[in-house]
Amino acid sequence: MKDAEELQLLFKAVHRESERRLSEALAPLEITPAQAEALIVLQMAQPISLGDLGDLLVAEGGHPSRLVDRLVRNRWVDRIVSADDRRRLILSLTPEGVALVERIKAVRDQLCEDKRSLLESIDISSTLALFEGYLQGSPWWQTVERRRILGRDQSTEFDERV
Repeated sequence: MKDAEELQLLFKAVHRESERRLSEALAPLEITPAQAEALIVLQMAQPISLGDLGDLLVAEGGHPSRLVDRLVRNRWVDRIVSADDRRRLILSLTPEGVALVERIKAVRDQLCEDKRSLLESIDISSTLALFEGYLQGSPWWQTVERRRILGRDQSTEFDERV
């Protein structure tokens, strides 16, 4: 097998295994990994339009209407029509959604803690550089960059409050 083929295979296998583990860990919360990601991004960026949420999610399709419909049905997200543009929907977390995000983060943190020893034994910077190089110029790269900026903004807000 050529290196590029093996890299592709490993990307796919790591992604599938990561999703399986996350899905299993989130099962007691009765939420999917895609729903969990959407709620976490909502917490970081709310209030946010449906379209802008789609731009921040690493998911197929880019327009998360059905996903958001489920989140609204479960009373985790409020959806209102924008005062500026009746075609635009604005999303924010409900109190139940805020509480669920904290539980999701605890699950995610535990999964990360379980892999801490592996990450401490390798040079993660070269792995990140490889992934970044692989995505450079793709629409997914733009999504990653938007999320990084959003994450930095959240860190700054936290630092200013402390």
